[in-house]
Amino acid sequence: MDNNKEKTENVDLILKQTWLAVSKMYTELAQEHDSTAVQALTLLKIDPKEGTRSTNLGPKMAIEPTSLTRIIKLLEDNGYIYKEKTTTDKREVIIKLTDKGLSSRNMSKEVVVNFNKKVMEKIAPDKLETFKEVMTEIMKIATDLNNRK
Repeated sequence: MDNNKEKTENVDLILKQTWLAVSKMYTELAQEHDSTAVQALTLLKIDPKEGTRSTNLGPKMAIEPTSLTRIIKLLEDNGYIYKEKTTTDKREVIIKLTDKGLSSRNMSKEVVVNFNKKVMEKIAPDKLETFKEVMTEIMKIATDLNNRK
């Protein structure tokens, strides 16, 4: 029984250490451009051609609405995005990228693509597929445990 407990703790530790390392990498890269990783992620989640409804951004990013509101305001104040009301429902807002926002989004996308390329260069496709399957299962387990509360 103790072996299972150790393995569970190891899974938690590996997940946390890996996420912290990836998060630190993205945070440091964003800081080089006077931004944050969350701001860069937000720009990546906005459709560059059509924009994205503000109500759709939160679920795409797994972020609480109040946090997202602050991020959107900061991006708008800094000239990365602008808001446009929809023609069908004036209460609904579409977030669109400015030229500055599109440029920053493209830079962020390049960073993400390069990271993924490096991962794919070092890890065999079958191992990556297994990783994705395992992570999906871990996410389901965590979600199930959260839903039991």
